Amino acid sequence: MWLKNITLLNFKNYATAELSFSKTVNVFVGNNGAGKTNLLDAIHYLCLCKGYFNPIDSHQIKSNEDLFLVQGDFDREEKNEKITCGLKRNQKKQFKRNKKEYDKLAHHIGLFPLVMISPYDVNIIM
Repeated sequence: MWLKNITLLNFKNYATAELSFSKTVNVFVGNNGAGKTNLLDAIHYLCLCKGYFNPIDSHQIKSNEDLFLVQGDFDREEKNEKITCGLKRNQKKQFKRNKKEYDKLAHHIGLFPLVMISPYDVNIIM
């Protein structure tokens, strides 16, 4: 399984972004505050239905905006899987796989495995 691309709309510091990824190695480089960690958090959202650094969904919406959208295309077992997560302020989060909304987010957990290691986890790996 691998993430082929991601699209962000009003997610944290991103107004809009579209990125494509390599099947092998991807490197994110940029100045502090450029959005590298926010990009990782968006990927975490697609895999585990919530942010890694702040689990409060409404805090992911870019300042002065009313909604956020994170969408990604995964290659999973040679099939394309489109995952979409969106939230309008003061409404319920919508989470879809191939345009079909989940009845329970728990049905999504485990389908797109992810291991997140951040600077906060340095004691685990040392």
